Amino acid sequence: MNEEEHQLIINARNGDDNAFSQLVAMHDSRIMSLVWSVLGRGFDADEVYQEIFLKVHRSLGSFRFESQFSTWLHRIAVNVAISHKRSLSRRQKREQLMDNSDDFFASAPANPEDNPENLQLRREVLEQIDRALDELPLRQRTVFVMKHDQGMKLKEIASVLKISEGAVKAYLFRALAKLRVILEPYYRTESQTTDIIS
Repeated sequence: MNEEEHQLIINARNGDDNAFSQLVAMHDSRIMSLVWSVLGRGFDADEVYQEIFLKVHRSLGSFRFESQFSTWLHRIAVNVAISHKRSLSRRQKREQLMDNSDDFFASAPANPEDNPENLQLRREVLEQIDRALDELPLRQRTVFVMKHDQGMKLKEIASVLKISEGAVKAYLFRALAKLRVILEPYYRTESQTTDIIS
């Protein structure tokens, strides 16, 4: 945590609404992305986002500077999002197509604009990833999103969810195993296309 953020937290705790607005601005895009990824855009993500920051505002006095503010904030965001997810029926297919730079997704063409067929293949892969994520148990999905969409470290995820790093790794392993099974036909298609071209 840098000095600016530290001072903003102190000021916000003392009733400075402008300081709190600056804190929100520093983190709002990542929190909204997390909400979308956990809930999907079929849900009222804006409402959940607002509830998260209302809870942060109410709870700011309990923040003890013993951890990173971002870790504390993500813990609140995940808990609120999961609470909403569990209270609602199975949601509609979300519109967001996850686009990650992780090696796991390297099977999607690197430059889809170069070839319309590659662009279509990439869209299909991303749609399959989206569907597969919908099928994951909530905890696996949350851990996967925090790691691959939010770019969080295993230690930070463990801290946010209050579980061990070993448990985080186990959830990630199960999520990746399921995604690999679902995406296997696309790996084959990409490999066959490469073979034909070469």
